[in-house]
Amino acid sequence: MKLKAKYPEHIEYQATTNWDGQTGCLGSVSNGRKVVLDTPKTYGGRGEGICPDELFVASLLACLNNTFLDFQRRFELELISLELSGAATADFDGSGYKITGVKVSGTVIVGEDELETGKRCAELMQEYCHLSRTIADCLPMEFDVKVIEAE
Repeated sequence: MKLKAKYPEHIEYQATTNWDGQTGCLGSVSNGRKVVLDTPKTYGGRGEGICPDELFVASLLACLNNTFLDFQRRFELELISLELSGAATADFDGSGYKITGVKVSGTVIVGEDELETGKRCAELMQEYCHLSRTIADCLPMEFDVKVIEAE
């Protein structure tokens, strides 16, 4: 028997970009939300917007964050703070660059007597974040997310 999912079984995300006439573009997503993207100065750009690689890391962190929050709500976990940091490494292989790995670290502070539930939410975050699940087979990922109780 197939269980009914809490969320849609299929969803499509769309975005567009429009060249800014210089070294970047203006990205647009649903509801007219916009983000300025640019080539870093290291590569001859102006560096006046978000580098796509930075956006990649930020997107992954945001997905992990939102996945944690979904489980936090389900478990009614008292969450004091959630801070994640990420880094992606890229190497030049002779013909171009390729992302070679991602590291995610962070600290989760939970309420008194919530340590085990907080740790479980962190485990589920890593297991169910759809972006990290998507790239898991092609990129090494390291997680170092600590969960502590508020004092």
